[in-house]
Amino acid sequence: MLKSVFKGVLLFFTIALTCSLVVQAEKKEQGEIEEGTEVYHVKYNYDAISNFLGMSLKAYEQDWKEGLSIADMAKKQGISRRDIEGYFYSFHYNEMQKWRAKGVLSEKHYFHLVYMLADEIEEFIDRNPNR
Repeated sequence: MLKSVFKGVLLFFTIALTCSLVVQAEKKEQGEIEEGTEVYHVKYNYDAISNFLGMSLKAYEQDWKEGLSIADMAKKQGISRRDIEGYFYSFHYNEMQKWRAKGVLSEKHYFHLVYMLADEIEEFIDRNPNR
């Protein structure tokens, strides 16, 4: 008697687990998002950045090849560091709002990104691997 009850319980859990895995696979195929799987990544438009800096894309690319960072180029053009930072803050704000509207960026992840954004912008505008 106890043996048959044990077999029944084991069979029930096996079927329940199998169904659960099938549902998870279907959700992934349908493109549903699991928490923590979306990675915020944007592609910068360097033509727009060069326009903000008041220079042609060709001049921007030349300065980049010479080892100037975006911050260096801004300073050379008479643009304050605060203004160039503001450009990137505005850019990221707009991008994050698009992600939030699509539902791929939760409130938790949004505020986490905002918290880290200042350091990332600082690092981005100061770097140039050509130095």
